[in-house]
Amino acid sequence: MNHVHVIGSGMSRMDETAQLLTFVPLKFAKRSGRKQVFWPDDASAEHASPAARPDTTLLTALAKGFHWQRLIDMGMCKSGTEISKREGLDLTVVNELLRLTRLDPLIVEDILDGAQPMGFTLNWFARNAMPIEWPAQRPWLESIEGDAADSP
Repeated sequence: MNHVHVIGSGMSRMDETAQLLTFVPLKFAKRSGRKQVFWPDDASAEHASPAARPDTTLLTALAKGFHWQRLIDMGMCKSGTEISKREGLDLTVVNELLRLTRLDPLIVEDILDGAQPMGFTLNWFARNAMPIEWPAQRPWLESIEGDAADSP
């Protein structure tokens, strides 16, 4: 069985070539042919939910978005444009992931626990305008259930 373990605290630094190096403290494992993301062993056990299966794409996007926002907040990067150049990504990708940092913290916890609505994927998020205020985001998120039922 292949296992990749990434354990430690999150950090960023710039190397001599001005490349942005990113470390995200997550643990990846392949179980029953599926890749899964777990908290490191030293992380809080309250986030571990055996019944829930977190969306690894959404988790990775959240981790990158919050990390990049922290770089901007700390002054290590000036904007999403600078991050996109250093990471070699399109600006729209960086901006979409940064938009995830505007989610209500309770919704972020649901995503981390794998308890978000079934239709809430990164693709859905990119195609739908998100309310700015947190109280309006919960009903917005609950509308996904109706959208999923209407689609073929």
